Parts: sequence; structure tokens; C-alpha cells
Amino acid sequence: MRIGIMGLRGHVSDCMKGAAQLKDCHVVAVSDGDPEEVAKFCQKQELAARAEQYQRWQHMVEHTEMDVCVVADENGLRAEQLIRLAQSGVHICAEKPLATTLEDLARVKEAVEKAQVKLTMLLRMRYEAKYRTMRKLVAEGAVGKVGLVTCQKSYRIEERDEWEKSRKRLGGTIPYIGCHALDLMRWVPQLDFTHLAAFHANVATPEFGQSEDTASVLVRYGNGATGTARLDYLLPKEFATHGDDRLRIAGGDGVIETQQAWNHIALTTEKKKTYQIDPGPSENMFVDFAKSITEGTPCRFTKEDAYSMTEITLKARDAADNKELIALASA
Repeated sequence: MRIGIMGLRGHVSDCMKGAAQLKDCHVVAVSDGDPEEVAKFCQKQELAARAEQYQRWQHMVEHTEMDVCVVADENGLRAEQLIRLAQSGVHICAEKPLATTLEDLARVKEAVEKAQVKLTMLLRMRYEAKYRTMRKLVAEGAVGKVGLVTCQKSYRIEERDEWEKSRKRLGGTIPYIGCHALDLMRWVPQLDFTHLAAFHANVATPEFGQSEDTASVLVRYGNGATGTARLDYLLPKEFATHGDDRLRIAGGDGVIETQQAWNHIALTTEKKKTYQIDPGPSENMFVDFAKSITEGTPCRFTKEDAYSMTEITLKARDAADNKELIALASA
């Protein structure tokens, strides 16, 4: 499999770990606006040792034959990059979100559907064993009817790149990190949202420019349940890890939850006190996507998932901007 790397931001390293597990797989080209970073990447990654190096992504598309491209450039560039790759018949493993406006998302969808290329989006938390196991337990009735879902994505206060300080180039904090939380809040309980509202602001980090350091998204599910995504870039620098992810689901018969600091899931029910569950090993998202291309197996995160999660997060951002309650198509 011939892999292209477009941009060196986001979860490229996870894709490289997955590619290393596959046979006959190598990186043929890498592009990024910083040539020094491209050179460092190719020196560090064995699979990219002989890759062609480009500063402009357009040149890479024009001069490279790829089977799949990992797209991890600035968010504001992504729509044009995805459209160009689709038109070239290249399968796409994209960072999130697919676009920073609903209009551009519609253009991306049209191009991908017309070309009939495969596409996934790097919401890799679905591949972590804890969340996969929670989904299975909830489906089996471990907590009864779901009533409340809360998810947290919290990150340390650290220096951010210039592109992350611009609304046009980033697209907003809700689409950028809220997509992880909101995806888990749909996928784990297997319930769709019908309505959403949101708030966001920059309250403590003016050096972040137009980027929000705090946000909350409130959702309503089709069964009447509610959920909240809590997002921030306010973890102290001395916090043990870069992030503090949490997911909790409360139902009529129990509560199930996990945290980034745990290697387990905690379940409490009406019949049994809190106990720990070992979720087993996690999986690699790029391996799953690559097999969907080479073997025709279903990918856990489909292009339809990518469309819907991008749309939901962009609408949540707009709801925060406009202080509106938004009814979704499934309402």
C-alpha cells in the first residue's frame, strides 16, 4: 500500500504505528509547510525513509501515485485537500473535522461520493478498548435505559501553533476537540441526538487569540435522555498527562464510567457494588481502515460517520456563536 502524508499535525504517529503492522506498506510522499519538519519525519520514520518530500501539498498530489493519504494539515485547508484527493481517486484518512463550514462539508461529501473513494476520520477513541467495551455492556443492558451521558475532553495549557489561534484556520474548539466527546456520546450508548445547544469562550488564555479555551455542549437524545460534553484547555502544566478524558453513562439500573487515568471500567448496579472490568487490548484505527481498502471489510468509522460528526460539531459551534438551540435532522 502506497501512503501519502499531507501535513504533520494530529494523529499521524498513530497511523504510522498501524502502517508498521501491515505488509507491503510504505510512505511514498510527505508534505508540510515546514520543510524541516518533513525532513525530520522522514529521518525518524523507517517507512518514510525513501519518501518524496514536498512543501506544497498541491505538488504532492500532482506528482505522487498514492493508494491512501493521511491528511493532517491545518483544519482550514482540509476541505480543498480532501476534494483534490477524491478527484485523484485516492482513499482518505483525515484528521477532524472534515471541513470548517457546512458549505465546505457539502462540497467534500459531493466529491467523495462522486469519486467513490473510501474515507474515514481520525476519531481514534472508538478504537480504545475501554470505550468499545462500554458500548458492548450498555447494549447488553448493564445500566438499563440510558438517562444521562457526560463526557470530558480536557487538555493542558501549553503553547499553541499560530494556526490554532485563528477561527478561520482552526474552525473552533468545539469542532476540533469536541468531535471526540460528541462521537463517544453517540457511539457508546448507540443513541442519536435530536437537539443541541452550546456555549464557548476564551476566559483565561488571551494568548490563544480567537481560539476558545472552554466550551460546553448540551444534547438531547431520541429517548429523552440528556448529555453534556465538557471541553477545555485549562489543565495545569503540572498535570500528570497531556489530557484528562472521562466518560460516564447513568441509566435506570446502574452507572458505568471510565477515565484516562484508569486502565479499567467501573460499573455500579442495583445488584452489585462498584467493581472494575478489564477492557482488554485496544486496536489501531489505521489498520482497520487499510483492511477496509485491501480486504473489503467494514470500517468501524465510516464516511457517513465522518459526515455526520463534522456536521454535528459545526452546528454545535454555530449554536454557541448564535446562542441558539438547534434541532437536528433526527429530531
